[in-house]
Amino acid sequence: QEREQKAEEERIRMENILSGNPLINLAGQPQQQTQPQTAFKVKRRWDHDVLFKNCAKGVDEARKEKRFVNDTLRSEFHKKFMEKYVK
Repeated sequence: QEREQKAEEERIRMENILSGNPLINLAGQPQQQTQPQTAFKVKRRWDHDVLFKNCAKGVDEARKEKRFVNDTLRSEFHKKFMEKYVK
């Protein structure tokens, strides 16, 4: 009687372990559950379906090619510095 009870508890424990991970269930192992199988879906990110993607500040500036200007007042560093601290 105790063996049967322990065997039943072990079976329930293994069933819970196997059903707890949806990736194991997708591997094709037989299901011994009476519950209907729910489809495993990957959650989408909260910003996946937004209208304005990749519109962060400075995205266009990063894509510009870097060029050397032999003039301290017309260099990119000076322009950014003046824009940031003077305006």
